[in-house]
Amino acid sequence: MGKREEIRNKKLKKVQNQRKVILISVIAISLLISAFVIYQSQKPIGEIKQIEEKARPETNGLTMGNPNAAIVVEEFSDFQCIACYRFWDNFEEDFINRYVATGDVLFKYVPFSFLGNESIQAAEAAYCAEEQGSFWDYHDMLFLNWNGENAGNFSDKRLVAFAETLGLDENNFRSCLNSNRYNADVQEGLRYGRSLGVNATPSFTVNGNLVYSDTLFSTIDGLLGR
Repeated sequence: MGKREEIRNKKLKKVQNQRKVILISVIAISLLISAFVIYQSQKPIGEIKQIEEKARPETNGLTMGNPNAAIVVEEFSDFQCIACYRFWDNFEEDFINRYVATGDVLFKYVPFSFLGNESIQAAEAAYCAEEQGSFWDYHDMLFLNWNGENAGNFSDKRLVAFAETLGLDENNFRSCLNSNRYNADVQEGLRYGRSLGVNATPSFTVNGNLVYSDTLFSTIDGLLGR
C-alpha cells in the first residue's frame, strides 16, 4: 500500500468515525426528547383544590355587576401573579360585596398575561371556560390552585383537569384550548393595559384613571361621597 493511499484511508476512517459519533449523538438526543415527552404525558396532574360557591351579581362574560353603574372598575391581572392571588384571596370578595353587589360598580376583569407562557395559557383557558358560561368559576379555580410562576402548575393537562372539576364539557374545552383561538384576545389585554400605563399587576382603572390595590377602595369611596 502506497503512502498516499494509506493517508487517504486514515482520513476516510476518521470521517466515518466522526459520522458515527454524530449519528449516536442524534439518536441519544432523540431518545431524550422522546423520554421527556412521555414523562410529560404521564406526569401526575397533582392535587386540585375545589372552589366554594360564591354569589356573583350580574355576570356577563368577563364583567360583573350593573352595566349602567356610574363607576367602572377594570382589573388588570395575571393568573400567575402572587400579588394578584393575594388580592383575590384577601380583598376581592369584600370589594364585590361593598361595591359590585350594591349596583354602584361595574367590574371588568382584563387578563394582563405578562409573566410567561403559563400565564397566556391560563388566560386562554379562562376564555375557553367562558364559552361554557364559567369564566368566573374558572378564574377562582386558577387562583385557588396558584402555586408559583412558570412551575408547570398551569400545564395544559391541569388546565383541562380544572375544567373537568368544574363540570365543563371536557372535549369542547380541550378543543378550544388546543386551538389557541383566544390568543389574540390575551395579547389585546396586554396591549390595552400598556396603553393605559399598566406595568405591574394587579393594577386597576377607576373610570379610566389608573390606581393600585392600596388605593382602590378609597378611590371608589371618594367617588361615592363616603
